[in-house]
Amino acid sequence: MKNRNPANERIKHSYFEYLKHADGKSEQTIRQVEKALLRFEESTKFSDFKRFDQKQATAFKAALTKQDLALPTILTTLNNLKRFLAWLTLQSGYKRNISVSDIEYLNLPENDKRAASAPVDKKFPTLRMIKSVVAKMPADTSVQKRDRALLAFIAITGIRDGAIASLQLKHFDVDRRLVLQNPIEVKTKFGKRIDTFLFPLNETFEQIVLDWVNHLKHDLLFAEHEPLFPKTKMGHDKNNCFLATGLTRENWADAAPVRTIFKSAFEAAQLPSHGPHSFRNMIVSEMYARKLSVVECKAWSQNLGHEGAMTTLTSYGKLSLEEQGRLVREFGQSNNEPITRADLEKILNERNA
Repeated sequence: MKNRNPANERIKHSYFEYLKHADGKSEQTIRQVEKALLRFEESTKFSDFKRFDQKQATAFKAALTKQDLALPTILTTLNNLKRFLAWLTLQSGYKRNISVSDIEYLNLPENDKRAASAPVDKKFPTLRMIKSVVAKMPADTSVQKRDRALLAFIAITGIRDGAIASLQLKHFDVDRRLVLQNPIEVKTKFGKRIDTFLFPLNETFEQIVLDWVNHLKHDLLFAEHEPLFPKTKMGHDKNNCFLATGLTRENWADAAPVRTIFKSAFEAAQLPSHGPHSFRNMIVSEMYARKLSVVECKAWSQNLGHEGAMTTLTSYGKLSLEEQGRLVREFGQSNNEPITRADLEKILNERNA
């Protein structure tokens, strides 16, 4: 691979600093931007950004399609590059070199844009599948108890793995069955405050979580400011190989260990692997299955941390094909009276309540 362009590296560093400190972007978002810019540089053999023109733009689009990338990935890559180049047009030394009209050549055809933005069917486990996985998880050691409680906890809260990694004991109100996600101390999405009650999905899961908290407080003597799901303490066996020897009193640095625990648990149960975030889809599918009222759906949506119920319905709430068919075929032939204007106004008022 050709050596990277020093001038490009300097201006990229300035841009990443801008994204972090001025635009408030997360580290994960910045890493995605970094990957997009590197892809572009590789296609131009690390040519100076000042040489960007429509020929480079069209060649880069062609290069992306040859890499067998998914359309959403191509669209995200191009959009990240376009925003960077637009920023460059405002920077000293680049204003005269980069044309805004050339940047427009990075656009995808409208059909490809729509296809890239179309919702996809998300795979997620059923509640029954999760029950099977948790039932097969051992719980002899503290590490095993933690891992089992972790799956049970996410199954009845839907809390994101990033927040899980930063939770402390004090954030779980046992009496109210309430998890207080204060963004000052918990890594919530967009820094929002989210108050999450345990969903009434499975009494066994709830008891596993309560037993885990009791184990932390009374057996391991954890304080309120210490982790709800502590980091694994590592040691060595007689062959000097790493092995888990217990728990530290530290939070995980990130959510990677959470995902590893999930992967191992599903594999041990000989079931298709599902990540922590997919449990949120399971919760919404249970919301549909229980035929909740509009107000109840709003409460469940809010419990997931969504400001509006439409986020739940559009991002997580696609009906299965079977459920779609049942509702269309069965309820479409109902003999009920047609809905009246008053009925419609009542529904809309309830939605806005």
